[in-house]
Amino acid sequence: MTLEKFDDNGQPLWKVNAKNVVYSQDNKIANVLKPKGNLFQSGRVVLQVEADRGQIFDDGRRVLLDGNIVAIDPRNQAVLKGNKVEWNPENSILIIQDNLRGNNAQLQASARIGRYYTKEQRMELQGQVVATVKAPPLRIQTRYLQWFIAQEKVTGDRTLRVAHYEKSDQPLSPAPSPSPNAASNSVPNQSAIESAELPDLPPTPQKLIQQVEAEEVEYNLKTKIAIFKENVQLNSIEPPAQAVSNNVVWNVEEEIITSPETIKIVQAKDQITVTGNQGILNLKTKMANLTGGVQATSDRQKSVIFANQMQWNLDSQDLQATGNVIYQQENPILKVVGSEASGKLNTENIVVTGTQNPGGQVVTEIIPE
Repeated sequence: MTLEKFDDNGQPLWKVNAKNVVYSQDNKIANVLKPKGNLFQSGRVVLQVEADRGQIFDDGRRVLLDGNIVAIDPRNQAVLKGNKVEWNPENSILIIQDNLRGNNAQLQASARIGRYYTKEQRMELQGQVVATVKAPPLRIQTRYLQWFIAQEKVTGDRTLRVAHYEKSDQPLSPAPSPSPNAASNSVPNQSAIESAELPDLPPTPQKLIQQVEAEEVEYNLKTKIAIFKENVQLNSIEPPAQAVSNNVVWNVEEEIITSPETIKIVQAKDQITVTGNQGILNLKTKMANLTGGVQATSDRQKSVIFANQMQWNLDSQDLQATGNVIYQQENPILKVVGSEASGKLNTENIVVTGTQNPGGQVVTEIIPE
């Protein structure tokens, strides 16, 4: 049996074939078995949907689907699955309330609840969100994420974790199914959806390379570039280092971290911290370039260098500092001022040369105990 609904202009809103249809006594609710059909927008198919069961309310203005639901958007090949779905044709919103899973060629995601806005081709994921990017392999955990499928990007404005793994022929392990909501035809409120802790993820055979925590993210699935904002902390496995800032641009494929704001790079093994007003950290070459008010501190050696610019090799610990260089150490107490410096901060093997003052002499100040 075929059921269909048209708008005021005669354009189709939906068309469904069902194995069986049973109407309520007042004919206001149609109960359908094995519904399969199309959802339309401006006369064009935007979703191909099938389910185990369904109910049609208010003369087709509200459609509920239940059990093994599969919805495919032919425009972008996104596949959405869940156990409970509500379709609002007039608002062009598909709400998946139970065990949302979605994927296309770029990304696979799961969440407690999802809202798919068919006009914008935008998916909102809420509660225990886990999104896996296929290339390069990334795994995003958060409480709320927006997936702009047509624009090929994801954004989030809740606390999140992004893990970057080594390339492998094997896909990342899928996330566990989110905790189901109680059976209901109503949508839970946002605070209830997002109250649960992020799930523990299963182990994966891929090697973890870097992990980032932040409050906001925008990731371009096409360019492979992520922009993080607020309390950004990147942890690198190799080289072992931590970068902290409030604004970070991460080229995931090139493994290059850029910050237009204050950035602090810490290497705990050698107890060295380097801070600058701006910075670039290349994790492949293990080189950091910082500019503006640069300060490099060795907690172990009790020494510090101030400069306008600095290059630091995180592997060899070699550094090159230029512009208004000041080197200070505690044992013996020493202060040296010049225009350039080079050496290794972790061994106090530092050579300061030149000066911006007439005469070209390095100024050395020995402070008596």
